[in-house]
Amino acid sequence: MALSRRSFLALSGVGAITLGIGSCTWSMTRPIQSLSAPPRPNPPVSKQISPRIRLHMLQTGWVAVKREHRSFSGPSGLRIPAIMTSRSWTEWMPITAYAIEHPDGVFMVDTGETSQIGDPDYTACDAVTGMFYRRNLQFAVSSDEGVARQLNAVDIDPKRVSTVVMTHLHSDHMGGMASFGQARFIIAGAARAGHAGALMCRIPSNLNISTTENSDRSAGVFSQSMPLTGDGSVSVIPTPGHTRGHQSVLIEDGGTSVCIVGDAAFSLNQIENGEIAGIVETVADARTTLDNLRLQVREFGTIMLPAHDPGNAARLRRFTW
Repeated sequence: MALSRRSFLALSGVGAITLGIGSCTWSMTRPIQSLSAPPRPNPPVSKQISPRIRLHMLQTGWVAVKREHRSFSGPSGLRIPAIMTSRSWTEWMPITAYAIEHPDGVFMVDTGETSQIGDPDYTACDAVTGMFYRRNLQFAVSSDEGVARQLNAVDIDPKRVSTVVMTHLHSDHMGGMASFGQARFIIAGAARAGHAGALMCRIPSNLNISTTENSDRSAGVFSQSMPLTGDGSVSVIPTPGHTRGHQSVLIEDGGTSVCIVGDAAFSLNQIENGEIAGIVETVADARTTLDNLRLQVREFGTIMLPAHDPGNAARLRRFTW
């Protein structure tokens, strides 16, 4: 018996839905690529980047993410589904935080990850975010890789840190916040209430948190900034896209220019090629941020330090002023 056109279309629709569900189920359940054991942790890298400023790169463990998390070229609306259904991991990438020694004091940019991230109870306070982390990220952080120990390794007492700039509030950037109970934390206004992937339930309740106050003072190619030092040599700059309110720190002193990028890009190559990462909240903002960072390099020769780029250590070691 011949099917009517309506019946044919209805059956086709049911078939398409069934095929879609089946494909998604197969993708979510097929074997996932195995990760190799993480490398040995890297020691801190310290560099005098100008006559008055010393910069310390501190590694607080390793993270691996789905490949589509780091790089995705498909339609924007498919970014999260592509990450969730992916079965392949990136290589292990460093988790870094930075300490800036300046005549005005010691400033931190991010606080790295905590070894507690390996405990399922740590993310259980936020069911949705915890599920995303457990399914789509893998961490390797030992108890002796915390930010406080890394600071001690470069002869900085964590109590000397006066200000901590949070690029954003993903766990691998805010896991060590409790180590700086005496410091002032600076978080962008758009991120104060949280953003996608922020683990707000793990921010210590007793911290002194203030909101970034950008003004029309330019810093490099950025038309707005917030000076951290009296001489304006260290500034917070807006670099949104990866998250709402994502921010970076720009150092300009004695002809030297270094930008601590956070997750505005996963690597220098992404900045150079204008390649937007897979995990971004606002594609248009991410594109503008990459354009600005690339222009900053072209105009000022700025050394870019994305939080998870394994090439950072070599770039810092080669740097001369």
